Amino acid sequence: MNSKLFFVILLVIAGVVIFGLSAKQKQEISATTSSKIETSGQTSELVPQTKSMGVVEVEVKPVSVTSGKEAMFEVSLNTHSVELDYDYTRIATLTDDRGNSYKPTKWTGGNSGHHLEGQLVFAPLTQNLKGLTLTLEGIDNKSETFVWQL
Repeated sequence: MNSKLFFVILLVIAGVVIFGLSAKQKQEISATTSSKIETSGQTSELVPQTKSMGVVEVEVKPVSVTSGKEAMFEVSLNTHSVELDYDYTRIATLTDDRGNSYKPTKWTGGNSGHHLEGQLVFAPLTQNLKGLTLTLEGIDNKSETFVWQL
């Protein structure tokens, strides 16, 4: 009887240890993969968005969206059908909830191929914004908007 009780207690302790380690690991993974972006002096999470523009899959991920600082968005484009030879500083426009428009000051990615990644960098944003819309025009003859509430 004593050995059965010892075995049950040992199983309970092992379960608690495994559960505790698992929960801690999930918490660490969540903390490292969470995309936190400072917006208007407060921190909020702005999630990446993926949309199809014809035969091109476009993913846009806000990297830095802070009032008074340059806005940066990571853009990933993938296709097997068309060339991605666009001037991204001309086809992208960022608009805030007050109607202000911003053209990119820089594109850090390539300008041809079937798989491109880079960052669109915009002029510093005005204060206390509540929303941003990134518009891409002309990719595979399509126009698409990516909208975030701050």
